[in-house]
Amino acid sequence: MSDSVRELSRQTNLLLSRVRSWTGSSWDVRIPTGETRAARLRTLIDELAMLGRQAGSGAPLGVRPPRVADHALPDQLIVLADDFLDAVTSADRSAAPGRKADLMGRALTAVSTARNDLDGPGFGFRPR
Repeated sequence: MSDSVRELSRQTNLLLSRVRSWTGSSWDVRIPTGETRAARLRTLIDELAMLGRQAGSGAPLGVRPPRVADHALPDQLIVLADDFLDAVTSADRSAAPGRKADLMGRALTAVSTARNDLDGPGFGFRPR
C-alpha cells in the first residue's frame, strides 16, 4: 500500500502546485468538462470526503465539506487528502485490506482525473 500512498501524495502535490498560484478570475476559467476550475476542485474535495468517510475517517454520513472561497480551496484539498490518507492507512480502522486498496485506487483515480481536467487549455489565464 505504501507505493499507492506515495503516488496519491505525489499526484495531490502536483495538483496543489498548480492551483495554489491561481488568483481571482483564474478560478472562473471553464475547463473542457464545462465546469469552472473552482467547481472541478470542489467536486474532487467532495469525492475525497466521501472516500475518507468510507475509509473510516469518522465524518458523519451525508455531511459535505463546507463551501469555502475559491482561494481557500487548495487548503481544503490538503485537509481532505490528509484525512483520507490517515483513515485509509490507520491500522486500527476496521476496513479490510482489500477494501482499503479499492478506496486508495478510487482516490488516486479521482485526483489524477481532476489533474487532467485542470491541466487543460488556458492554464492560469482567463480566455478572451
